[in-house]
Amino acid sequence: MRESVLVLFDIDGTLLEVRGAGRRAFSRAIDHCFGWKNELKNIRFAGATDLDLFHKIAAEHGHEPTPDDERKFCNQLAYELKIAIGEDGISRTVYPGVPELLEKLSGDPRCLLGLVTGNVESCAWIKLQNVNLHEHFVLGAFGHEHADRIEIARLALRRAEDRAGRRFEKLFLIGDTPNDIRAARAIGATAIAVATGAFRRDDLLAAGADAVLDDLGNLDAVQRVLGLAGDQPKIR
Repeated sequence: MRESVLVLFDIDGTLLEVRGAGRRAFSRAIDHCFGWKNELKNIRFAGATDLDLFHKIAAEHGHEPTPDDERKFCNQLAYELKIAIGEDGISRTVYPGVPELLEKLSGDPRCLLGLVTGNVESCAWIKLQNVNLHEHFVLGAFGHEHADRIEIARLALRRAEDRAGRRFEKLFLIGDTPNDIRAARAIGATAIAVATGAFRRDDLLAAGADAVLDDLGNLDAVQRVLGLAGDQPKIR
């Protein structure tokens, strides 16, 4: 049975939380690469992309980043993230139901799982590998590839369609911010929001989510929203 359902996931606030490790890594990478002492007090990470945040901080310092600046920063960010995640024993949390849901969906021959994240690719895999969620995803698009999450979503969809050799019958994007919802709308996906991140249920509904879940803990409810309820088909 060929894959006919594409489910794209955001990472931070949707699948897991690294409890400040990402912010610490970002600040340290900025300091190491450019000597900018920035506490990031006025920077909102939820729904943003690493490249966009880097450009905004560079603008605050009157600097126009070059592609080499971007590469240097992204490489340092991954290095700093590994250190930050290992600094304490409670720096990461997987949200309720996430391992079970990903196990179920990645084992369903109807489904292809991908990532749409504002994280630099290396950082995305660091976070997922740290909690053993990485093997469920076969492709993705990332926060070093474009500053705009909508363009990242479009890139992920193109990669998925190229892999499948056709368009998908059903397309979903699961995230925790209004930016995830806008990205879903831009690629014609059903926007499923989870209230595990920085935004409340009312905020996500107002942003136009097709469905809002408190978390991904109710496997049956999530499968119903995805139209995958019932027995899993056998691979033919």
